[in-house]
Amino acid sequence: MKTDKLKQTNNHTFVLKSDLFAELQYIQNDFPSASCVAQVHNLVGTCNLISKNFTLDLESISQLLPNTVFEKQKFAAITMRIGEPTCTVLLFTSGKMVLTGCKSYLDCMIASLHILFLMRSNFPGIQFTIEQVQIQNIVGNADIQLTPSQFINLEQFYNDFNVFCTYQPNMFPGLIYRPTHLNIVLLIFFSGKIVITGAKSMMDVFDGWSKLHDLICSYKQAKAL
Repeated sequence: MKTDKLKQTNNHTFVLKSDLFAELQYIQNDFPSASCVAQVHNLVGTCNLISKNFTLDLESISQLLPNTVFEKQKFAAITMRIGEPTCTVLLFTSGKMVLTGCKSYLDCMIASLHILFLMRSNFPGIQFTIEQVQIQNIVGNADIQLTPSQFINLEQFYNDFNVFCTYQPNMFPGLIYRPTHLNIVLLIFFSGKIVITGAKSMMDVFDGWSKLHDLICSYKQAKAL
């Protein structure tokens, strides 16, 4: 039992370190072109607010913490909004928190620690801890930065990679590309705009897009005069 718990702790620590390292390394890199850079648009994370001797009373918490909304008839969680970093937090009776709107894993950690500070400040004498800060989903974006006379030939891309693609231009203008060797899904648009979804870590976004950038760029085409 102790061995299994130790393995879980070590795995979690590895994920935490790898995500932070990916962010810091990405910030420090000197990219030759802005089109190589993927930006995180929204990050959904989860964590657990733990207290061994205290049952979370959402009604009381909503009255003490700032910027909170609790309508138990509509939703079984407190909604808390943080301004810096920008984040919306859902807190459930179980102690589970869902954090949305963050731009990085570091922001997600800071937001969870901000809630921890508020809980400790408003409930003195009760020991709270935060555990298992994890990323559940990341949505990012990138831009090939085409000239006005260029476009991405989605039809040709689909012909070459149709096994991994969904493309129905009459229903949705973007091509959905699911590379099997990477943990991301791309929504590729005619204009060169890219939406990156399905990522579970910052490394998935940064490393995944850097590996696909040149492939997408190879489908640039000049518009017919």
